[in-house]
Amino acid sequence: MNTHICLSDRPEHLNRWRQAFPTGTVVATLSALSRTTGATTLVWLHAENLPQAHIDETLLEVRELFPDIRIVVLSSTPSQKEALLALNVGASGYCHAQSTPQMLQQVATVVSNGGLWIGPQLMTRVMAAAGRIFAPEPDHPGLKQLTPRENEVALAVGRGASNREVAEQLDITERTVKAHLGAIFEKLGIRDRLQLMLFLSRSGSSS
Repeated sequence: MNTHICLSDRPEHLNRWRQAFPTGTVVATLSALSRTTGATTLVWLHAENLPQAHIDETLLEVRELFPDIRIVVLSSTPSQKEALLALNVGASGYCHAQSTPQMLQQVATVVSNGGLWIGPQLMTRVMAAAGRIFAPEPDHPGLKQLTPRENEVALAVGRGASNREVAEQLDITERTVKAHLGAIFEKLGIRDRLQLMLFLSRSGSSS
C-alpha cells in the first residue's frame, strides 16, 4: 500500500523525500501516476524540471486523476510567485525539495489534517501580500465569539500582520499573541492564519 506518491522525472534528487517516506513511490509520468493503486494519502509534485508556466497545467492534470487527494509541490528553487501559483491551482502544500526528512513528514502531517503548508518565510510574505488584497471585515459575525483582545488580534492578523507586529501594535508579548491565536483558531474552526484572513475578508463574511 503506497500512501505517498511523487511525480518526478528527477528521482535521483529525491533522497530526502525517500528517507521521509520509505514506502512511497516515485513515478516519472502522468500516465504512470494514473496507474498507481492502493490508498494514497498525498501526491507530491516535484517541480524541479517544470517551468512555472506549466506547474498550473500539471497540477490540474494531477487533480483530475486524484480529485479527493491533497497535493504538495516540491520546489528546488522556492519562490513567492511559484507558491502563490501552486496554491491558486489547488495545491495544499509548497516546500523546498531538499527539506529535511523530518520537515517533509511535518508537512505531510499538516496537509493530511486539512492544513496549508508553505513554510514560515513564505507564509509571512504571502500574508503581507494577501493583507493588501483581502480587507478584514470588522463587523464579521464570527468575531462575536471572541473576547475583545482576541478580536483585536484576529483583525490585525487579518490585515497581514506578523506575530511580532501584532505584539508591537497591541503592546503584548509574541507568546501572548500565539496564545490568543490558538484560542481564535479553536473558536472559529480555523486551521491557520491564512484561512483566518480569508474567513475575515468581506468575501467570506457572507459564508
